[in-house]
Amino acid sequence: MRRYNSEGIDRGDVLLALNTRERVRLARRKGRCMVCLSPNVTAAGLCEGCLATLTDDELEAARPWIEGREVC
Repeated sequence: MRRYNSEGIDRGDVLLALNTRERVRLARRKGRCMVCLSPNVTAAGLCEGCLATLTDDELEAARPWIEGREVC
């Protein structure tokens, strides 16, 4: 499935979104997962379910957010 919710980002764009500070901050501010729009997002702007489905590359991009380091 490429998109979990018609308003969320395409699953193929997660890596790009995780490397875009504004996109992650927007998801955190809204309190909605940037992929599926579920509430209760992590520091990376993703819900726990979507965070669990990340590829290795996506997880590396999410790691600075999860560890509390800002991404430039």
